[in-house]
Amino acid sequence: MNSLLKMLGIKGRLRENFGAIVILAFSGSVIFALPFFRFDYYDAYITTYNLTNTQMGVFGTVIGVFGIVSYLFGGVVADGMSVRKIIVVSLFGTGIGGLLHLLPLSFKGLLCVYALWGVSTTFAFWPACVKAVRVMSDEESQGKAYGFFEGTQSIGGALVALVAVALFNWGASSMTNEVLAMKYVILFYSFVNIAMGLFALFAVKDEKMRLSADRVSFKGLAKVIKNPAVWIICLVSFCNHVFCLSIYYYIPYVTDILGATVAFGAMLGVARKFGSIGGNIAGGYLADKFGTARLMLLAFVVMLGGQILMLLTPAKESSVIIVAVLFVTILVFFHMNYAMAWTMMSEGAVPVEYSGTAAGLICTAGAIPETFVSILAGNIIDNNPGVPGFRYFFYFLTAVIAAGLVLILVWRAYLKHAKIDKSKFDEKAMEDLKQYV
Repeated sequence: MNSLLKMLGIKGRLRENFGAIVILAFSGSVIFALPFFRFDYYDAYITTYNLTNTQMGVFGTVIGVFGIVSYLFGGVVADGMSVRKIIVVSLFGTGIGGLLHLLPLSFKGLLCVYALWGVSTTFAFWPACVKAVRVMSDEESQGKAYGFFEGTQSIGGALVALVAVALFNWGASSMTNEVLAMKYVILFYSFVNIAMGLFALFAVKDEKMRLSADRVSFKGLAKVIKNPAVWIICLVSFCNHVFCLSIYYYIPYVTDILGATVAFGAMLGVARKFGSIGGNIAGGYLADKFGTARLMLLAFVVMLGGQILMLLTPAKESSVIIVAVLFVTILVFFHMNYAMAWTMMSEGAVPVEYSGTAAGLICTAGAIPETFVSILAGNIIDNNPGVPGFRYFFYFLTAVIAAGLVLILVWRAYLKHAKIDKSKFDEKAMEDLKQYV
């Protein structure tokens, strides 16, 4: 194993802690499966639970509202608590939510389940993972560390999603019952979360990736808020998460509008996960070689170009393959962008000891789109049936990508002109930033 890691250019702390990073990645790959699998089975989920597009959007809003509060305080907790405890409790809570989902719940009951997921999948879990990866890797290998973290997460997510698709197809075809097939998927994801929680309980050793603080403290939050780099990263994260949530609507677009089957749509969801692997890992190496800002600029340019081509493609059955290819291409570059957003903390000299707090604030910004993107999409699609509804929403998505591109240009200007001191927050940098925004 060491020879393989050496061949891949993985060395130093990253090589020593590679196994721990893989465990974190696989935990992250399963914990988000339950709150978001509804997008991969969009039509079947709506039918199974007798929902409208707007109600589907409300679920995202619930996760977002709980996520905003959870991330903000969870980041502080991540700087002062055991990584193992955070991971285990989060996975168990998410799995239990899945089991509750199997009960004959009304729309209000489903809202309670999504509220539980809004806490269990956010709070301290993600900030803890982000900080742990940074602590367990050297400054010069941050790109590879986050690239392999996101890439391994995508591999785990893709493998689990393949099993879920197989279960759904078996239930839907052999018993011609999509409702029962949907319950198989939920049950499978629930047990996978609980199993990963048990595995993490025994496999994750806190002494190998102890963070920095011995207790929870809010003193770092004020310092993080004063850092202009964190605010730019927050805005980039906001755009990334708007896109991350919006891209799910290409699956119902392909099935409802272009006429593809539900199974084909689910396979696109799997392709999304596999397509992200190359983007994550390749992005890590490219970011370490050419710099995060350059790579993210390229990614936003390709995403914007692909999105425009998507809008120009006729909405007819013969366009399914073209749309699918554009879908995967855009997602490869998006995942280059998404994984490398975390390396912006190192590039912008955010102190390591406050990485969890900074990650919590950044995740809070990323959670804000959860409060409105899904319900916005649902309203637009419900009020403008057919092709117009999807097209109107995709125009909005194009504008968000363009905004992200502008933010990366601001980031490049900030890095070039702001006086960054890697040992402390630079108060003068805030004044420098005002010249470029």
